[in-house]
Amino acid sequence: MPQQPEPLDPHQDMVALLQGAWRARAVHVAAELGLPDLLVSGPRGVAELAELTGTHAPTLGRLLRALTTFGVFHRLPDGRTYGQSPLSAVLVSEPANPESTDARFMAANWHWAAWGDLLHSVRTGESSFEVANGGVSFWELTKTDPDAKRRFNAAMSAVSVAESTATARAYDFSAARHVVDVAGGLGSLLAAVLTENPALRGTVLERPETVPLAEDLLAAAGVDGRYEVVAGDFFESVPPGADVYTIKRALHDWDDDTIVRILGRIREAMRPDSVLLVIEGMVGDDSDQEALFRGLLLTVLVGGQDRPESDYRTLATRAGLRTTRTVRVGDTLRILETRLP
Repeated sequence: MPQQPEPLDPHQDMVALLQGAWRARAVHVAAELGLPDLLVSGPRGVAELAELTGTHAPTLGRLLRALTTFGVFHRLPDGRTYGQSPLSAVLVSEPANPESTDARFMAANWHWAAWGDLLHSVRTGESSFEVANGGVSFWELTKTDPDAKRRFNAAMSAVSVAESTATARAYDFSAARHVVDVAGGLGSLLAAVLTENPALRGTVLERPETVPLAEDLLAAAGVDGRYEVVAGDFFESVPPGADVYTIKRALHDWDDDTIVRILGRIREAMRPDSVLLVIEGMVGDDSDQEALFRGLLLTVLVGGQDRPESDYRTLATRAGLRTTRTVRVGDTLRILETRLP
């Protein structure tokens, strides 16, 4: 396990940690106001930025000045004009970086409120989202609220596209004829797999409200005639008889018993020679800081968690599956290949 460096001044370092939430919130607000986008064409004065964003100029100026102290935006010598910095450029919305969509996802009041009730999650092991948001679950909100749905889909899509391409190249799908992506989201994994394997056809299983979005992405991917998007619920049933089943970054949203239930539903759909690929961020004792906090995010939002590979192997066994091998995709992303006994 890597050793943490000793702080040079523990008091000063702790003040920086305690104020970290303030810094993050300031970045969220800058992204929400679209300030990085407004500075793409060059520096602008505070008064002009305030007019464009409908904000209070003196307070906006204080926000910008505070952000420059840790490298977000650049303050020009006149003290009233601000320009882009390497950090703020990452937050530009078009073309979207994962960090820019993340910032807008985190900027939502419901997201911030859920983290504010982290103590509830630590005490109970449950999601704090419902407690912090009037009894509405994360899944309910992202299903019924258009803005929440847009923010969530954008954040997931920005990360998923790169991961999906890497996954499609890391695993050999060439022997398969039909793949079913369970909880396939916007369809980026299936699009990548079909692009890499021109003889393959595929199916995405997703919630009804996500089906049109997945259809749009697949239609734009140039894989016409080789896919279908099915509205359904993986707790109820999964399209049967495919050569390969995939489920990517969906199991980590649930507790152990629920994961076993989901894997059991997929197992029921499999043929004797089918393969199920569990694609997850599999963490260990040497996980980096980002992975550990992303795991806490899962708990706060939906009551889930990231797990080590050994846990997924155990859960697969409980669901009546045997693990045949593991394929590494990225730093923590792994493909756990499972089959029927």
